[in-house]
Amino acid sequence: RGMRLGGAAIRTIVHCLRCAIDGELWAAFSWHLGEVLEPICRLSENPENCQVLAAEGGCKQLIRVLQLPECSEAITRPGHAPANGRRHCVQALCNLAAIPSCCAGLAGVRVLPRTLGRGPCKDAWESAAGVLE
Repeated sequence: RGMRLGGAAIRTIVHCLRCAIDGELWAAFSWHLGEVLEPICRLSENPENCQVLAAEGGCKQLIRVLQLPECSEAITRPGHAPANGRRHCVQALCNLAAIPSCCAGLAGVRVLPRTLGRGPCKDAWESAAGVLE
C-alpha cells in the first residue's frame, strides 16, 4: 500500500489497462480488467505514482472503464467491466482527482450508472464527477 514504482513500471501497467479495455494481446497475454484495476487502485494511493499515472493517460483509461457496462459473471465478457472493478476504478480516480489534468478530464464525461437496466433510470447516464461524489 502506498508503494512507489518507477515510471517505466507504471507506463507498462497503464498499457496493460489499455490492452484489457481494448481486448488486445500484449506480450502474448490477454489482460483482464480485474487483474489490472486493483493494482492501479493501490498504486494511486501514492501521490508520486499519481503524477505518473496521470502523465501516462491513466485517468482517461479509468474513465473509459467507467463507461463500460458491468458484467457480474465469473468471467467478464469482452467490452464489459467486472462488477467489482468499478469500486477500484472510482477509488483510483478519487486519488487522482488532486491532479488538475485528471479533474479536467472528468468534466463533462458521462458514465453508465450502476442501476442501468433496472428501474426508471434504465437509459440514464450520470456525470463522472457525480460518480466520484
